[in-house]
Amino acid sequence: MQSHAPIIALALAAGSLLTTPALAQSEPTRGVFVAQIGDGSSATITQQNSDSLARVVQNGNDNQTDLAQTGSAPHRAQIAQDGDGNVATARQDGDGSADLALLQQGNGNSALIFQRETAAAGATGAQIVQSGNGNSISLTQDGSDNTATLNQVGDANSMSAAQLGSNNSLQWSQNGDGLADLQITQQGGANMQVTQSNTGGAQFLPPPGGGG
Repeated sequence: MQSHAPIIALALAAGSLLTTPALAQSEPTRGVFVAQIGDGSSATITQQNSDSLARVVQNGNDNQTDLAQTGSAPHRAQIAQDGDGNVATARQDGDGSADLALLQQGNGNSALIFQRETAAAGATGAQIVQSGNGNSISLTQDGSDNTATLNQVGDANSMSAAQLGSNNSLQWSQNGDGLADLQITQQGGANMQVTQSNTGGAQFLPPPGGGG
């Protein structure tokens, strides 16, 4: 029998990425829970209600996950993909919350995340880690608190982030190989820290005085 220990560890790792403060709304208490081990993979989740928690763990082979949570908060998604095809595409809508944690470990990678919280006490928040191989992140956050922590470790890299309106905070870290042009847009509040490191050593961009 195949051990479930790796998939449990992966789920815990994805959950630990979410360190944003407690939401003004109540935490979601029910939702969708998916665990897939090996081979074709794929998981499509669409929820539209005020209790839309989703946890997806995919361990090996072709992966994918396409999550869409629209409607009226509190959204919360935790996605972990370990090895092979990867992908993940999210989307989460308003009014309020829209937290997302994504962990991709090795091989194809790629993530396209859109979040729109637009107030009702606010929150937003994305924490994304890609560790090794294809990499690629494109994040757009549209309106209100907007916080993001993006981390790529090794191989092809490529990352862009747009935070449109309100307070905005971005931590961007890339370590090794392809890296990327700094494709960052902040409108409204502007606070960012960018680290890129390769054989030439680390480069730091301190928080700017105004929006990009």
